[in-house]
Amino acid sequence: MTDAATAGGPSALEDIVDGLDAIVWEGDAQTFQFTYVNRRAEDLLGYPTERWLEPGFWAETVVHPEDRDDAVAFCALATGQCRDHAFEYRAIAADGRVVRLRDIVRVVVGERGVPTKLRGVMIAIDDHG
Repeated sequence: MTDAATAGGPSALEDIVDGLDAIVWEGDAQTFQFTYVNRRAEDLLGYPTERWLEPGFWAETVVHPEDRDDAVAFCALATGQCRDHAFEYRAIAADGRVVRLRDIVRVVVGERGVPTKLRGVMIAIDDHG
């Protein structure tokens, strides 16, 4: 959380990010563990934001089992190549609904040329999106 959020309320930026109809996130490029997710994640998929920060949550819980291997492999390959990427997969919402997501990912590369962070936006899409 930002200093403004801990001082009594969300910052203007957090209000903007939470108001988007998208999941905005940041994570570790080596482990794919989320380090930040906006509050909209709970509205869109039903999982409390705290769960998103648990190790393995995205791959083991969010990504549909039939899409898991391909989604994780694609993200790992693109991240390892320090390449920004976008991909689509099915997600399982907390209530069991299947939601198609488009995940747009920015790879942050450290001083040694190694990916350090991933920053992204997940957008729910339908057959027309």
